[in-house]
Amino acid sequence: MVNEIWLSAAAGAVAGLGVAMPLGAIAALLLREGLVNGFRVAAAAAAGVATADLLYCAMATATGALFARTIQDHRGAFLTASGVLIVAIGALQLRRGLKERTGGDPQVERIPAGLAYLRFVALTGLNPMTLIYFIALGGAVDSRGSSWVGPVVFVASVGLTSLAWQLLLAMTGSVFGRAAGPGLMRIIGGVASLLIIALGGIVLVSGMEALGSFS
Repeated sequence: MVNEIWLSAAAGAVAGLGVAMPLGAIAALLLREGLVNGFRVAAAAAAGVATADLLYCAMATATGALFARTIQDHRGAFLTASGVLIVAIGALQLRRGLKERTGGDPQVERIPAGLAYLRFVALTGLNPMTLIYFIALGGAVDSRGSSWVGPVVFVASVGLTSLAWQLLLAMTGSVFGRAAGPGLMRIIGGVASLLIIALGGIVLVSGMEALGSFS
């Protein structure tokens, strides 16, 4: 039993880092959140990403590969919706940054922490590859033994590891935001917004290509 707990915890930590560490559009959004809005809002956004990872992992561990085919069949729709949202958010942030050029110091925490949390839960949840990734790992953990302890420890370890990594990104963004002056922060924020738009565009194109492959 003890060995099963430790093995499940280690597997969950590896799985959590595996899904969290790739620096894609969500990571860029999270870094910018810390840069512009400070650690409190970015930490709430980080918790949103980790929540989505935790829920997907729990779903995949409970069902194994039952819904893998369904998710894969709708991969294009998920990616397209995610790409549209990411581009829209990046464009909105860029517009706000450009409007601030004529104002004073950039305001901190322009959006509530709760809204940042819900936004990042939705954005992360729209990524079908996250669910497919956890289905592959969760199915393996679920078939390892009959005890419920292993899967529960695995899921909890994934959530905690993902949260730790996302909080590190949030803290990194907020540290750079505090160190940079108002002018430099606006420039970095604008560049980050353009990067987010570009990454969202890549996701959108991938989604449209996937939709075309099913037509």
